[in-house]
Amino acid sequence: MRILKGTLPALLTPYKNDKSINEKEFMRYCEFGISKGLDGLFCNGSVGDSQALGLEEQVKLMELTKKVAKNDKPIITGIASPVYQNTLILAQKAYELGLDALLLAMPYYYKLNEETLFEYVKNLTQSIKLPLYIYNIPLFAPALSLNLIEKVSKLDGVVGIKDSSGDALLLNHILDVVPTNFDVFVGREEFYAGALLAGAKGSMTSMGGIFPELMSEIYRAMDTKNYERALLVQKSLLKAIRFAMSLTFPMGFALLLKARGFDFANTSVHPLSPSTKEALNLRLDEAKVLIKSIEKETGVAL
Repeated sequence: MRILKGTLPALLTPYKNDKSINEKEFMRYCEFGISKGLDGLFCNGSVGDSQALGLEEQVKLMELTKKVAKNDKPIITGIASPVYQNTLILAQKAYELGLDALLLAMPYYYKLNEETLFEYVKNLTQSIKLPLYIYNIPLFAPALSLNLIEKVSKLDGVVGIKDSSGDALLLNHILDVVPTNFDVFVGREEFYAGALLAGAKGSMTSMGGIFPELMSEIYRAMDTKNYERALLVQKSLLKAIRFAMSLTFPMGFALLLKARGFDFANTSVHPLSPSTKEALNLRLDEAKVLIKSIEKETGVAL
C-alpha cells in the first residue's frame, strides 16, 4: 500500500529529572533525524518506553512527533496494550491528530492462542480508521507464526508488518507468502541491507534515530546497488548495537544519544539499579570513542 518506505527511527523518549517527558529535547531529536535523511518517524515503540507510559503521555508523544513532521514526513505510532480499550483509544487519537499509520504488537501477559490473536486483529481493523501494521517482536510480545502472518496479511486494513524477530529465514518466508502490496519492514538494524535486498520496504529501528545519516545511507546505497558501501556502513554499526544491548534496555541506546550531544540517559521512567546508574556515568567516554571509530570507518561526520 506504500504508506511508508525507507528509513524510520524507533524513537526513544527523553525525561527531565522529575521523570516527565523532555518535550523540547524530543522535538530536537526528531528534527535532527529528519535533517539527516529519515523518511518518516515512529513513536511509541518499545525503545521509547511505550508500555511504561500512560495514555496521556503516549498521546503527547504523538502530538510532539506530528508538530515536528508537520505534513512533510509520515508518522506511525505504536498502539500496543494488554488493555484492548486502550489500544482503541490510542488508535482514535492517532487518527484525530492526523498521523498516517498504526503499529500493533500482540497483547502480552495473557497467552492467547493463534486463532484468538487472529480474531483480535480482525476485530481491531473494524474499529480503527488508519492503516494497520502488525509487529512481530518475540523479545516482548507473542511471536507471530508464518501461518498467522499470512492470514492477517489478507485482512482489509492491514497493510504491512514490522519484523523484529532477527530471523532472516522467517523474513524471507514472510516476503514469499504475503501479498505483493503488503509492506514488510525490518526491525533489526543488523540485517537492514539483507532485508532490502530480499524485498523489504525499509526499517524501523533504534539506530535509525541514533545514527540517522548512516541508516539512511544504507537505504540509499542499496537503492543504487552500491552493495559494498551498504555493507560497510551496516557492519560499522554492529559494535554500537552490541554496546547498546549491554546495558539495561533501553538505556544503552539512550547513552549513545547522550554521546551524540542529546539530553538523554540522565534518568529513566523505570527505577534504575546502582550498577546501571554507575555504568551510565562510567561508559559515556566509551560511547564517544565508539562513535569516533564509526565515523572513521564510514567517513561520515557524526
